[in-house]
Amino acid sequence: MLVTMDDYLCAVDQYGKLETEEAQAGDLYQAFEVFDETRSGRVNGQRLRAALTTLGERLSEDDVDTMMGLCGDELIDNVDVDVDYKRLIEKLTSV
Repeated sequence: MLVTMDDYLCAVDQYGKLETEEAQAGDLYQAFEVFDETRSGRVNGQRLRAALTTLGERLSEDDVDTMMGLCGDELIDNVDVDVDYKRLIEKLTSV
């Protein structure tokens, strides 16, 4: 079976996408673990919102609402709810 250059480039492109998605998920886990003091897989919604809107590459309140809405609408208005960041990362990386 002869592999054409187009087939090869397509395969390399697909492999690169998978590798990038796995790396992004790993980076996200590491970032969230910084705020997971109890190592429970959950972070306080208020702390998460504050970090996302004030640290590093800052997100807007609307962006944070959208992101938290992926885990349930109760997180948008109730900052005392803890966020299951593993579930959130799964949703963010599957989009």
